[in-house]
Amino acid sequence: MIDRFRREVYQSFEQRGDAGMDLIDALTSAESVESPVGQSESPLFRRRFSSVYDFLKQGRMLLPELRRVLHKNQPEDAEQIAGYEVYVVDCTDDPAPEAKTLLDRIRSKKGRHAPVEVGHRYSWLVRAIEQRTSWCMPQDIRRVPTESTDSQVGMEQVKELAERNDRPKVVVADSLYCNVVFLAVFMTVQAVYALVRIRSNRVLYEEPPEHKPGQKGRPRKHGDKFKFSSPSRQPDQTENCTLFGQTVRLTAWEGLHFYQLPFLVGMVLCVQFLKSDGTPRFQRPLYLFWTGPTSVALVDLARMYLWRFAIEHMFRFLKQHMGLTSSNSPNLEARLRWIWCCAIAYSQLLLVRHEVADRRPDWHPRFVRGQLRPMTPRQVQRQSLAFLMALGTPASDTQPAGKGSGRPVGYRPEPRKRFPIVTKSKKQRKSA
Repeated sequence: MIDRFRREVYQSFEQRGDAGMDLIDALTSAESVESPVGQSESPLFRRRFSSVYDFLKQGRMLLPELRRVLHKNQPEDAEQIAGYEVYVVDCTDDPAPEAKTLLDRIRSKKGRHAPVEVGHRYSWLVRAIEQRTSWCMPQDIRRVPTESTDSQVGMEQVKELAERNDRPKVVVADSLYCNVVFLAVFMTVQAVYALVRIRSNRVLYEEPPEHKPGQKGRPRKHGDKFKFSSPSRQPDQTENCTLFGQTVRLTAWEGLHFYQLPFLVGMVLCVQFLKSDGTPRFQRPLYLFWTGPTSVALVDLARMYLWRFAIEHMFRFLKQHMGLTSSNSPNLEARLRWIWCCAIAYSQLLLVRHEVADRRPDWHPRFVRGQLRPMTPRQVQRQSLAFLMALGTPASDTQPAGKGSGRPVGYRPEPRKRFPIVTKSKKQRKSA
């Protein structure tokens, strides 16, 4: 599969594909990434350092074709839960606080006590591959423009995901996606369901009473209010189970909807971790909203959401060991190409994780509960250089091109244009 994947990725480059493929291989086996041009020192990058700049600035990547390649080459051993493929959508920041010539920067703040960040946001849609690990398969990456929101971009990604095939899928997201913009798409797509976290202070509504014949006025859209702090009725399902060695109490209420989405009826699941004496382990339980069939086991829904945290570990690995945020280019397209290179390199690590030599250090644990522990992305990255050197590359060999003429005598480039930082109002953030 890795040969087909590399060949199809190479064919997705319309211009500067040879340099792009060498750059991806260099990222796949990088010891450390401080900047994109630093990867020209890798033995897998057979060109001069200027080819890195040429590819990032002038290369052409057919993004629809790359998305098709990533979806087509998902690992055959990708796991499912209750017959559903589990996908995760989330955003990550690309900080650029000092890049005054970079267009469309936005000032964002993740939480009340979090620092203010200036830069771009990118929405990632990934397929969760293996439980109890951080392995994911990137499927789509899109920049969130300042005139849009995380939810709007995520909604577009879900639409495209639903058009690929009719296999049952679950899209898992955190509480920032629990809004009308993102959830409304699940009323129109087929075989794709949402599992999103709900804040504990949200209010939902029961189904309205039946409209009696002869009753005046239009039929009601909403029933009684449903508050998590004081549920108005007994739960429809309750069970205790064990998740990752901890006792968990699962409680579910069916037939609930949001005020702005009266026709999207779903189920609310309360996940509460317990201590050995039966008391709650955390101050607040975890509330989830499920739009799929109520026949799915509650423990499977809880496992689906907890699997979401694999994307957080993927983001950390990409930033620490692949330099996801190391590009300082003032060109929007160049920064997006670099992020796509990181995603493709990570996908290569995923596809070769069973083929590289297992030479992890002696102080790294090898067995968990008597079973061989899967190699982590970093362990695979450390062993991928020898594997890629022996595998070869679909890119063409280098050809001498001579020395460039350089800038004409007396040429003075005009200063780059400065762009202001976009700050969204509180009303705009709430509407997201």
